Amino acid sequence: MRSKSYYFLLVVLALGLLSGVLFSRTKPNYGLDIKGGIRLTYKMDFSQLTAEQKTDLAGVRSKVITLLINRASGGLGVAEPVVFAKGDDQIIVELPGFSDATKAKEVMGQSARLEYYWARTVNTEINPNRIYTAAREKDQKNPVVNFTRRGSEREIVPGTPEYEAMIKSWDLILSGEDFGAASPTPSGDSTIPHLQFSSSGAPKIKEWTQRHNKAKEMLAAVLDKKVVSIAPIQEGAVISDEGVIQGTYSKEYVAKLCETLNSGALPVDLKEIGTTMVSPSIGQFALAKIITAGMIAFVVIAIFLVSYYAFPGVIALIALLLYVLFTLTALKTAGATFSLAGIAGFILSVGMAVDANILVFERFKEEMAAGKSLRTAIELGFNRALPAIIDSNACTILTSLVLANLGTGPVKGFATTLIIGVLISLFTAFTVTRSLLMFSVGSGLATNPKWFAVERSWFKKFDRKDAEPLTVVEKSKKWFLISAATVVLSIPFFFFGGFKLNVEFRGGYESVYSQGTTSFDSNLITKNLEIGGFKGGNATLATDGTGKQLVYIDVPVTPALKDAANDPARQKLIAAAAGIPDAVPSEFTSMSATLQAETIRNAAIGVVLSSGLVIFYLALRFGIGFGGFAPGMRFGISAIGALLHDILVVFGLAAVFGFIFHWEVSALFLTAMLTIIGFSVHDTIVIFDRIRENLRRPHGGETFGHLVDRSITRSFTRSINTSMTVIVTLFILVFFGTPTPELKFFVVAMMCGIISGTYSSIYNASPILYLWDKMAAAKSGSHATLVGMANVENDRTRIVSTAIGETPQVESTKSGRSYGQVRRRANSSQEKPGWEEID
Repeated sequence: MRSKSYYFLLVVLALGLLSGVLFSRTKPNYGLDIKGGIRLTYKMDFSQLTAEQKTDLAGVRSKVITLLINRASGGLGVAEPVVFAKGDDQIIVELPGFSDATKAKEVMGQSARLEYYWARTVNTEINPNRIYTAAREKDQKNPVVNFTRRGSEREIVPGTPEYEAMIKSWDLILSGEDFGAASPTPSGDSTIPHLQFSSSGAPKIKEWTQRHNKAKEMLAAVLDKKVVSIAPIQEGAVISDEGVIQGTYSKEYVAKLCETLNSGALPVDLKEIGTTMVSPSIGQFALAKIITAGMIAFVVIAIFLVSYYAFPGVIALIALLLYVLFTLTALKTAGATFSLAGIAGFILSVGMAVDANILVFERFKEEMAAGKSLRTAIELGFNRALPAIIDSNACTILTSLVLANLGTGPVKGFATTLIIGVLISLFTAFTVTRSLLMFSVGSGLATNPKWFAVERSWFKKFDRKDAEPLTVVEKSKKWFLISAATVVLSIPFFFFGGFKLNVEFRGGYESVYSQGTTSFDSNLITKNLEIGGFKGGNATLATDGTGKQLVYIDVPVTPALKDAANDPARQKLIAAAAGIPDAVPSEFTSMSATLQAETIRNAAIGVVLSSGLVIFYLALRFGIGFGGFAPGMRFGISAIGALLHDILVVFGLAAVFGFIFHWEVSALFLTAMLTIIGFSVHDTIVIFDRIRENLRRPHGGETFGHLVDRSITRSFTRSINTSMTVIVTLFILVFFGTPTPELKFFVVAMMCGIISGTYSSIYNASPILYLWDKMAAAKSGSHATLVGMANVENDRTRIVSTAIGETPQVESTKSGRSYGQVRRRANSSQEKPGWEEID
């Protein structure tokens, strides 16, 4: 055993040194909300694809991503652009450090699909009586050819159905792969685009010009459904390997056009459905705040571990330091993006990483109180805490996987961080903590039981083996009424307009403003927005790193905003309506109805899918040994029943906080809800695991209600301690590390959900399981109860044990009840031969 501990210590030391080297050599990749920049969300239009292309949509998406990355790095000069697909038809483009939203949209949103058409319905010198007449280009910086229809003076402009129908009536000559490189070429006093044709395009254009040059037919250059040039083919002219786009253009336009064409044409059209412009100053301030909060939280957790658990707490602190090093190194090495939400997720994971150690230490203290030696108590503590730790963390990973697949940007970063953190916390708890403890005891460095603070407890009367259990299930009506009251009290705030959805859920615009040292009045701004025609507008206050107050204004889409020339113009309109025309705008976000609908759909799918996965997992895990999947569903659905209370509580508090602070429900709120699902079930599993364990070794003549109460009582300290470390971490984040309203609401929602989850895991989940079992007994008899099914399994275990020569022994207690406890040989060489009792 000692050599094994030494081996693990060497492995941990090697990993620590390797992580330290990698950590020092790798720079963190900060997200857009920290570095500042622009995020564009596009919807891909697959309608123009060929039948062959539609069979390979994954390939189409991959090509779009590659081309957009090239445009961002080449056309915009962004050093580290991030482009990724979301769902089947959306593309997210993040441009860190870039601030010109208009230019970004021009470069990234264009399909850059240049096409040559025979404009057979446009008047020519030889055929002057056709349907359409081409007008001259009016703007050299953005040349577009308009048309008029015969008999009408009204101009037909791009974007109208008639303009698109006109182009469709023409004959396509060249497109896509038919073009080669483009370059600016001097032409008199101006510059024109010079084009090379590819091996497929050259013969096509040559054949067409030879056939139509005598008639001087019109050749139109169409870029992204806009005619940028139209001119007749001169008599006798033949185009083959190269050509030019005729017209009068500015040098800037030609340079940008050639750059766009050379970056490659997108195989699909992109429709902009969302834009976010982030200020770097706000992000840097928020980063400093959240890191400070994380350091404070770590110190508080360290003090708790050492003061409450003594020497094991010191070991846990060492493991926690290694956890921080391992996790940050893994995230940096993998190129993970550190968003504000992702960093908050990491800090939360530090609080959660302590949970495994707490569960182990509390079980260790029970074994020590039962008279076990240090070595045996440590081994049993780890072994008996393992099922609860695995099950609870598995549920957290399941909900985080849902988040990672449904979310984007900050949400995805949070989920990824949490998953990596949970996996590494399992490693540090069962490798680092265990090997250090076993080495310390085995080497003689720590053999004094007083160093392990066995007697230290918040609730000493609950930790005694003979303690009278809490009466929980017998008073289930009382606990259910308290739970109902916490939900009902918040209902009026929904009718008062407290539950507010941000632009991600309802579509619209969000703009952030600062105004010197003058304070904003959120109520007055909201009232001004209503008067100014922005019904449903909302204002939320915050501060930046210089002490200036910020106001976050959300408004719905209106015709005036929709028709505004650009985002800065929209920001001016919003500020004027809000009564703060002189305020300085910074960040800006726009969301279309398309993105709004998807966000709402993802929110519903996320909650339902996460709950379903948790039920299924718990049914499998707890069904083993109790009659299979169906009885296991009792555990899973009971856990979700308690979780439903937590979800309703958090939604109710969202209405309360929205009424008081004007906070809005965003995608990060969805993240909080799914995190609550994982953590609320985490606490429930701790108790359910003890119920499962006690069902395998029930007291003789004990009712299921008494068994549940006994399980809750023996798990009470563990439940409080595991939740407390996370709640304290979130509490510190609320007051020291969340400068933006969205981030603060995100953390507050999680904190409230976990507090509610701690209550519901004790006072809702177990009573629901008890009542369900009681109904099963009334309907099908005692054999259908969990105790009945456990007895069948226990009898089977006795038969198997007898067959292999290990007859289970039954021992009477002073109360006259038999415990029916299976005894096993001690697994430690230091223990005296004999049997040890398992409780």
